[in-house]
Amino acid sequence: MGYKHIKIPEEGSKITLENGVLQVPDNPIIPYIEGDGIGIDITPAMIDVVDSAVETAYKGAKKYHGWKYFVVKNLLKYMTQIHGCLMKLLKL
Repeated sequence: MGYKHIKIPEEGSKITLENGVLQVPDNPIIPYIEGDGIGIDITPAMIDVVDSAVETAYKGAKKYHGWKYFVVKNLLKYMTQIHGCLMKLLKL
């Protein structure tokens, strides 16, 4: 299965783990799921607040790069598999 639909930001760097310690670059890529428990209408406001907080705290020395991460395709795949199993169990 390919993941051509996933677009990792061109700007930004990965957060890594070295010898059990997180290495956070000055420009980390931070994935988020839009509407993850807080509602899709809150996410844009949350991004504005985080952008402002990072700018205020680091005066431009650091910047994060948000990565809108999609999980719907996986959800649909698993729902289809579950549906297929149920259909077999029920012999429909």
